[in-house]
Amino acid sequence: MSELGDRQRQFPLMLAKLIIHAYELGFEITLGEGYNAEGVGHKPNSNHYIKLAQDLNLFKDGVWLKDGTGHRELHDYWDTLGGAPRIEKDLNHYAIMYQGRY
Repeated sequence: MSELGDRQRQFPLMLAKLIIHAYELGFEITLGEGYNAEGVGHKPNSNHYIKLAQDLNLFKDGVWLKDGTGHRELHDYWDTLGGAPRIEKDLNHYAIMYQGRY
């Protein structure tokens, strides 16, 4: 097995736990940008290109929280799962580290 393959199989389980946690906190989620096969639209070497990143759109009472509300709390939980560090200017981005990138 490859390290990348191991990480790609680990990531969905972590993401599922995060999503369940968000719903337990009273949030709702839609999936934003996930896997991007074309390799365009994100920073160079983005983990979106290798199936290790997912953007999540967070809602509360049917309202899309575009200002980052709730994501800090979710990132605190993401940290406990072993997720990559948050990116302050891209709080809806959740990833895991691979070869020093996220």
